Amino acid sequence: MVKTHKLFCLLISLFLVASCATGGRKISTQLRSDVSAGNYSQALASLEASEFFKNNEESRLLYLMEKGLILHRLGHYGLSIKTFEEAKTLARKQYTVRYSKKLKTYIGNESSDIYYGEKYELSTLFYYQALNHFLLSYKDKIDEQKVEEGGELTLVWKDLNANERRQELFRARAELLAWDSFLKDLKNERSGEAIFKNDLAAKVLGGRIHETIGGSKDLEIAYQLYKDAHDLLIKNYNAYLSFNLKSKEFIKDFDKFPKLGIKKVEKDYVSSTNHQKDLRAYLEGKILGLSKVLRSRTWKRETSRLGISTKTFKPIGLGNVSVVIEEGIIPAKVPSKQFFGLGDSLAKESPALAIILGSFAADVLGLQPPGRYHRSIVGDAVGTVAITQAAISFELPDIEKRPIAGTLILEVWSKESKVKEVIVPLVNPMGDIAEQAVVEQSVWLYPKLGARLATKHVIAIMAAYATYKAFKEKNEFLAKSGAVLQYVASSKGIEASEQADTRQWTTIPASIRMTELSLVPGTYKLKVRVDGKENSTKSIGQVIVENKKKKYFIQKKLNL
Repeated sequence: MVKTHKLFCLLISLFLVASCATGGRKISTQLRSDVSAGNYSQALASLEASEFFKNNEESRLLYLMEKGLILHRLGHYGLSIKTFEEAKTLARKQYTVRYSKKLKTYIGNESSDIYYGEKYELSTLFYYQALNHFLLSYKDKIDEQKVEEGGELTLVWKDLNANERRQELFRARAELLAWDSFLKDLKNERSGEAIFKNDLAAKVLGGRIHETIGGSKDLEIAYQLYKDAHDLLIKNYNAYLSFNLKSKEFIKDFDKFPKLGIKKVEKDYVSSTNHQKDLRAYLEGKILGLSKVLRSRTWKRETSRLGISTKTFKPIGLGNVSVVIEEGIIPAKVPSKQFFGLGDSLAKESPALAIILGSFAADVLGLQPPGRYHRSIVGDAVGTVAITQAAISFELPDIEKRPIAGTLILEVWSKESKVKEVIVPLVNPMGDIAEQAVVEQSVWLYPKLGARLATKHVIAIMAAYATYKAFKEKNEFLAKSGAVLQYVASSKGIEASEQADTRQWTTIPASIRMTELSLVPGTYKLKVRVDGKENSTKSIGQVIVENKKKKYFIQKKLNL
């Protein structure tokens, strides 16, 4: 009995580590509120004041990602670049120690581990880094922080000349190369699985950046990127419900596709949504437009091989106004209750022990199986049934369900007249991608976490049983009461120490949309609306086109 108590105390001291999950959820909720309201200065203040990030070095990467994006939203692109670069460096460093650090989560919960970042989050780092440099290529000033006497940090502005702005455009291109390298490694690592392993934003934004740089070499790269995006949409992004109504079937039979061929896959496993049709039309228009410029003699034959009809789609040339619309905020990662059976953990001790502890758990502790199980056996076997069918509850992370808004229309107004409108196609459904990442994680997390929790509960039951035996002869009622109270206290401690790890990069958008258009010199007001949705029109500002050769870039975050 003494040994059991010592074992119990030792393991409980290891197991019942104070969880950092609650603090992480609190700051996440605050940041979501601040960013959703467009109060980015308050979001930065909330982040810097957070005790969770001050006391939780394991979440350093998350802190840097949140800070980098908030600085980006504030228009502090130079500071955002520095912060994201630090995040990228840390992410690479953490990857090398990942497996040794992961061992600690076999004792403590997932929230006690280093936050490594989801694959799509790491890719999004490159997206914003490329975007930061691209935006700076349009700016006249860049922000910097200088250290004054006494260690104070002061925000200052540095003038940029035309050559420096051009250099920022080349830095954006360099960031695209680093992004491509990251995605190639990711694709090799996750080959053959219907999970996130490439990024449409890298292709579409990359195509736009290379087109903006210009020159035959960069136009060739842009042309290839749009073709890659077209291929990626069909082969990988059909795994997301926003693009494919048959996404579940697509994922389920993904390993069969190499034998079926692309036409068979599209026929049997793809039911295109309007989002897919819109994006496909845009990409095929870009491919047609660039092929006419680069392949003046063979463009019809080349696009025909890609299955692009010149009758259905019109070529899209290089527009002088680029638009990126980032919708809302990514759905929150939340805890979801799961159940795990205790049977295997007890049966491993010994069949006899399982019967004894099972009977004790059923008759004294009142440990019941979940509602879907029914006890139908009486006598000594009741304990065995209860303990083999009983399930303990625990949390796994889940993503809130929130559908993306419908087709988005960009309206161009000159004075009081609407002169043009174009669709802004969905490029990245971040909510869908995040949901898939959570499902992927749960596949390996459920058995590990369930087994760990079952072990904790078995130890708690054994300790309660030892208490019961010690006092049973003296007073049956006190023995039962003490055992029950001890187990309840242990269970509460276990539950508190095992909250789901719901850490996520919470300030990234729910979706990313991109388009471009050509405008003659003039002053224009820009508005967007959700097609078919009344009272959804929102103004996104104005653009003054000085001449058709000059390029303009507009990025807006909206709650649609």
